Amino acid sequence: MRQSQLFGKTLREAPKDAVAANHIWLVRGSFIDQLMSGIYSFRPLGFRVIENIKRVIREELEKIGAQEVSMSILHPADIWEKTGRFHEIGKELWKIKSRHGEDMVLSMTHEEAIAEMASNFIHTYNDLPRLLNQFQIKIRDEERPRGGLLRLREFIMQDAYSFDRNEKELGATYKKVFDAYLKIFKRFDLKVIPVEASSGVMGGSESHEFMLPCDTGEDKIALCKKCNWAINIEILKAGVKTCSKCGAEIEERRAIELGHTFKLGVKYSKPFDMSFEDKDNKKKFIIMGSYGIGIDRLMAAIVEIYHDDRGIIWPKEAAPFKVHLIELLGKEKKVAVKKAAEKIYKTLLDKGVEVLYDDRDDKSAGEKFADADLIGIPTRLVISEKTLSKNSLEIKQRNSNEVSLIEISKIKNAQSFI
Repeated sequence: MRQSQLFGKTLREAPKDAVAANHIWLVRGSFIDQLMSGIYSFRPLGFRVIENIKRVIREELEKIGAQEVSMSILHPADIWEKTGRFHEIGKELWKIKSRHGEDMVLSMTHEEAIAEMASNFIHTYNDLPRLLNQFQIKIRDEERPRGGLLRLREFIMQDAYSFDRNEKELGATYKKVFDAYLKIFKRFDLKVIPVEASSGVMGGSESHEFMLPCDTGEDKIALCKKCNWAINIEILKAGVKTCSKCGAEIEERRAIELGHTFKLGVKYSKPFDMSFEDKDNKKKFIIMGSYGIGIDRLMAAIVEIYHDDRGIIWPKEAAPFKVHLIELLGKEKKVAVKKAAEKIYKTLLDKGVEVLYDDRDDKSAGEKFADADLIGIPTRLVISEKTLSKNSLEIKQRNSNEVSLIEISKIKNAQSFI
């Protein structure tokens, strides 16, 4: 991508209402655009980050057999009435009417929809187990959207749903997804802590939240200093100071919830008569699990952790591009520098490297470097009169202050240094 053609421009000042780091840097870096309170659009840079996050999640879930589906965000109210959640959930559930007066729901989650879908397919024990996954927009009428992408009214979720024959099989599936989630967060260099949590309106027998310790987080967790047992403060009995597992002292930390897993049991199977015949031709209800990661929030959390006073420092898996190529034309050898930059750009593309090429002629070196730091692409390559005279490129990693030279010929092996 040529930066001269990139849709969006960086800003030198943060929005007046921006407090959270992700809000400041994602707006200034031209990743997001606020449409209204709690609702954002993604510009090309932001969209690429979102798609990279989806890619990593998709890769890890496909390894454990997840099949991808896509369900509507507009639901008939009757499927929510079957489970009782149409009336149980408060004002956060967005209820609307059609022109014919039919009650509808803008979905904040898809348990009812997936149960309806699965009930039309699963009939015998041979149809189980199954694990279905989707990436879909969710709607939540949040009273006070805040923190940039941390708390939204419209957001993107990865939500998966498992269907098993019995509780033992659910336990095995649950562990597979649980472990896959840990791998996903590790690929983004996030030190997430799984904690025991309340199932809330989702229901079920057991749930875990995947918490990222962060001073700007809204949640609070209790963490054992010795055995690393952790629990959400909301379900910890008041006044408890010691770990229930080993008796050691526990500490309270702020955190951002990035994911949540639930053992749902038959909460949604019974209302939809979602059953199967076992080997003895006996009818049994399907045992369900539910698993979700907030995509926008994960993007925001990465920025909350990985930034400095100049901008974002993207982990490689999330970065919109892997390389930021900058040309500094100078005064004497403009044509030669431009020609070399174009050749390097083409070579990188031919090698499958995602590169943002700063070919802008109306920006100074200082402006280009400031934008590079702000956008936060992992590897910066600079071609100038000075480096060209040495048949070299300047290379710098965004997470380091060290600058060095590499020979232009080594660009053919770019994968070895990006």
